[in-house]
Amino acid sequence: MARVKKCLDAGCSRYIFLDDGITCIQAPKDKCELKPKHIEEFQQEFPKLIKDIKQTIYVTKPIKLKEGDESPF
Repeated sequence: MARVKKCLDAGCSRYIFLDDGITCIQAPKDKCELKPKHIEEFQQEFPKLIKDIKQTIYVTKPIKLKEGDESPF
């Protein structure tokens, strides 16, 4: 199983990048943030991380994963 490499928050979604380098999990957040706190980090990191992604897993419920955790997918 792959481990979580990086988590990025964006408004209403959370992007979880796995250390296999090709998989991203997109999950909704419990509550949308109209002005996300980490938007600058998201804008800098997202383009770098997304370029090699070949598989996106969309989930319908929020999941609680943090960097270093093992992915259930």
